[in-house]
Amino acid sequence: MNLFSKIYSYLLLGIFSLLIVDGNLNYEAQIEQFDLDMEEKAIQIGTIMAGMIAHTWNESPRKAIQLVEDADRADTQLDIRFVWLDEIPQDRKRRNPVLQSFIDSDTPQVISFIGRDEHRRKHRFTYIPVAVPGDRPGAVQISESLAHFREYTQKILIRFLLISSLLALISGIILYCFITMKIKSPLEKLTRKAIEIGKGNLEADLEIKGDDELVNLARIMNDMCTRLLIAQEKIHFENLARLKTLEQLRHTEKLSTVGQIAAGIAHEIGTPLNVVDGRAKMIISEDLDREEIIGCAKIIKTQAERITLIIRQLLDFSRKKRTIMRASENVLTLLRQVFHLLTPIATKQGISLNLKVVSEAKVSCFIDAQQIQQVFMNVIMNGIQASPEKGTVLVEVSNIHLRSMLHTDDQMKEFLRIDISDEGQGIAAENLDKIFTPFFTTKSIGLGTGLGLSVAQELLEEHGGWIEVDNRQPKGAKFSMFLGLEESA
Repeated sequence: MNLFSKIYSYLLLGIFSLLIVDGNLNYEAQIEQFDLDMEEKAIQIGTIMAGMIAHTWNESPRKAIQLVEDADRADTQLDIRFVWLDEIPQDRKRRNPVLQSFIDSDTPQVISFIGRDEHRRKHRFTYIPVAVPGDRPGAVQISESLAHFREYTQKILIRFLLISSLLALISGIILYCFITMKIKSPLEKLTRKAIEIGKGNLEADLEIKGDDELVNLARIMNDMCTRLLIAQEKIHFENLARLKTLEQLRHTEKLSTVGQIAAGIAHEIGTPLNVVDGRAKMIISEDLDREEIIGCAKIIKTQAERITLIIRQLLDFSRKKRTIMRASENVLTLLRQVFHLLTPIATKQGISLNLKVVSEAKVSCFIDAQQIQQVFMNVIMNGIQASPEKGTVLVEVSNIHLRSMLHTDDQMKEFLRIDISDEGQGIAAENLDKIFTPFFTTKSIGLGTGLGLSVAQELLEEHGGWIEVDNRQPKGAKFSMFLGLEESA
């Protein structure tokens, strides 16, 4: 548990810092007190021994020395001796300036210092002058090994380590229990709820007991879920209204296109109607044999089928769809149907429609045929309206490998590319960024609603495709449309 490890590490750092500071202060104070006790003990014993030696020396020097030896045997921690100051080795004097000053003094005072014995081991030496008859100065020498001092130091260190370990263990157990009950469990609930929210579950069912910050956070998350549910419902209804409006706009644009091509189609229907009328009059007014009547009837039937086909295509294009039906479609077939519908109006304006397909180009896409047909109708109609008399609208179909302009993947994919070029004056620079804006148009009143290109762009994007424009002003414009090819099984 990372949180426990981090908090526990900082807690241990604080505990050990405090213990080290406190232990160091206590250690110095206790060591100082221990050393002071050693010194006072040695001076007290030495002072008593010095008085006893001085008193006994007058009776018998040998008895005084025996008294010192008995005291030394009685105390195993202290080494008690009577020494003549002029017999102390010179090397000891050199190593201990305090001892040298004591020996050289005319009225020596009690001294106590830490030095090394002949075996180079540390001892505390205490010298108490003894007033004995004669000219030779003497003193009681008490030495105590500092091994007890080291043992005492080790005990303090062991005590420090034991207390530190117990504090670390106890604090770790308390901290672990606290984090598990008060932090880890609520955080796990919050995390699970956050994941559920990310997956779309907006039920306000998060429950955490207590009165701390995590409980407040849980309440806030529940309130957020409630607000998100309300907002989700609102967005859902707004989206439905938007889709309904958008579909109505698309249908309006489609009907506008139907109105524009109606005149051309009327001319297209007029020719076969004249043929039907003429043949019918021949049958009525002239004396025809059976073979001639059958021939006229076949011509009438052919022209009627032609009229029916034109009207059916127009009705199919203008009919408002209720559902989106995507299937594998041949894009060339859709383009030829659009050409058939738009040829009359293009011919009336003196404009030719040309279709150029790269050999062996793949033209099968998984699309909604009627929607893509509307895309082609809008863009080609735009090219017809922009082209001058005797101009040409060229439609080129090819394949291209590139990265999608709508997705973040970097994989190269094969797309169907449809280029629609006109020979108009091109698009003015100030209008180039507006051509896909709904209701923006530069055409005369009655020639367009300003929805054609915006509807085409939106329908292509719904199919995972996109549209680009290459402005070649003043030599016209080229619109390039891209659709994903149907993946082979």
